[in-house]
Amino acid sequence: MKRLGLIITSILLVAAMLLSLMQRNLLPVFFDLFTAGPGGEEAVPLQLEEGDPATGGKAAEDAETTATSIKNLSRQITAGAGDDHDKLLAIYDWVTANITYDLEKAKNIGEYGYGAEYLFETRKGVCHDYAELTGALLKAAGIKATYERGEVHPAPGKTENHAWNRALIGETWYGLDTTWGSGFIDEDKGLFVPRPSRLYLTTPEELARLHRDPEYKEACEIKQMRNRARKAKPVCLPKYEAGLLKRFNKSREEAGLAPFKEETALLEITRQSAAGAAEKECRNEKYSLSELEKKVMDKSLPLRLSCFQFYLFTVWDYPTPTAKELYRQILEQSKPPAFLNDSAFTGLTVGVVRQGDLVVVILLGLSYY
Repeated sequence: MKRLGLIITSILLVAAMLLSLMQRNLLPVFFDLFTAGPGGEEAVPLQLEEGDPATGGKAAEDAETTATSIKNLSRQITAGAGDDHDKLLAIYDWVTANITYDLEKAKNIGEYGYGAEYLFETRKGVCHDYAELTGALLKAAGIKATYERGEVHPAPGKTENHAWNRALIGETWYGLDTTWGSGFIDEDKGLFVPRPSRLYLTTPEELARLHRDPEYKEACEIKQMRNRARKAKPVCLPKYEAGLLKRFNKSREEAGLAPFKEETALLEITRQSAAGAAEKECRNEKYSLSELEKKVMDKSLPLRLSCFQFYLFTVWDYPTPTAKELYRQILEQSKPPAFLNDSAFTGLTVGVVRQGDLVVVILLGLSYY
């Protein structure tokens, strides 16, 4: 009887298989007959939604499409590159210029996707996304690349987990951190500031020092900032000059003092002096206002000046602070200009010059007879 039962079962199996070839929608019915769970309850067959990788459907196609797109992107980025080193530079520059650090994801990484494909689609992510996309682009360009991870020290007393890459060109290894190279986080404002920089494309040893020594990192960033500023031309900021004068006058009115008269006759020499101070500061050299003092003295008689005072303020910052921020920073100095709240001074010339990331403000307080 057992053998007869096996024969019947085998016949049914073969019959069901033949039927399924002719009419595929009968197959689930057949499985329902032979997949009863404990206690005779029907077992629910696994339902794969369209797009599940196991079906070879839409998700698998999307993953393949994304991988192809990354290869295409790598070819576009490196088009025209002379050699592998040029390709490395092109890929580093593209990632640092086009990908944004995601502060919201950094707060709760588990709620977001991750990896090269994720970053390719969203154009924003965290360090391991940067490293995976950078590595994928390098490998697509035929460059050997590794994914590195470990602890870094971005600021004094601060330690965090981080990811970056290494790339092999010929027999030379390079260290590249496209996350740090793309910009920085403004802790006060709670936002990411895009600021592409090649500082973090260097030797593995140098990158390791930048990762572990925050004081050395800051010194290198300042040096790079000065070098960038030296190559820039000084530009006057008339709107900032007007904005500062307006705020100083509002403060005087609140203190019961007469507003300053804007002395435009000294504006050009004040701007020239600010530009000279910017040039010196970019070279980390001291600057004297003695030349400006001589020029004001020459104009004191026709302008009926009884006395005058200077105030020089410099600040390195990116993005450029607003006039409101400069006003606040000037007043927060340990020794702000006393003539701003002195009734004996009734005239003011404001010169503001920017050179690269440096802003120079010269205030010239004037007393007339």
